[in-house]
Amino acid sequence: MKYPILPLLLLLTLLPYRLRATAQAPDYLYFGGKVYLLYSNPLEGWLEKLPKRPALLKSASTACWRGYQATWLLESNQLFLLKIRPSCDDKQAAIPLERWFRPDARGRVAAAWVEGKLDVPVGMLLYYEHLGYESIYEQDWMLMFRHGRLVSQRTYYNRVHKQVNEVQFAEQLHQAVNWAHLPKQLPKQYRVLVRFRPDSTGLNCNVSLVKGCGAPYDAAALQAAQQVARRNWGATYRYGRWVPFSWVAPVIFKEENRQRFATH
Repeated sequence: MKYPILPLLLLLTLLPYRLRATAQAPDYLYFGGKVYLLYSNPLEGWLEKLPKRPALLKSASTACWRGYQATWLLESNQLFLLKIRPSCDDKQAAIPLERWFRPDARGRVAAAWVEGKLDVPVGMLLYYEHLGYESIYEQDWMLMFRHGRLVSQRTYYNRVHKQVNEVQFAEQLHQAVNWAHLPKQLPKQYRVLVRFRPDSTGLNCNVSLVKGCGAPYDAAALQAAQQVARRNWGATYRYGRWVPFSWVAPVIFKEENRQRFATH
């Protein structure tokens, strides 16, 4: 069984959306002639007040657990609902807003129920996470609403840790092993799992044993890990806060690896 290097982002839950096990299709927001992704679902505030969720809003995809994709407009500091498309499917016709609301003469619904923060990701995608709205973009434009009206806003400038090439990292880790201090002709394979946990600067990294197999392999794995941990890992910051992350990597002691890496 192969043990890949696993990035473990410990993201903080800062917004009132439900996290799902699959990246979710976002809503859309029109503002100033541009269209933005919306990493919040303001229609949920209205739906939660209903006795029962409408049957039309059924999930047909793991990327759309809420069962719809809404389009919004921010104009003159007022948030409007423009469209509700069931199942996040562009091929399906939008649900007529008249079914549940009283649109104005331009077909818009003033979203007076919206309270709190809405997150608008802006810029290039820096880090993709296959979970909810956890992918990180260059900026998070946070909009604060009261009764559907924009009352304040703030832009957070994000950055992410450096991505590690799994194959190269595994080679560097095994090259750092002091194979000369291990038994000759290893009778079987020994696998040690080591965790790398950089700090908020990305310049210092804690190394710890996740799963060992005893002496002398645990000590050899930790010594090798400490050597390769001396690097600039970078750090992830989102919403102005540090997002801790860690890597778990295997050190595999077997004769094939000795012959491959002991000469380096």
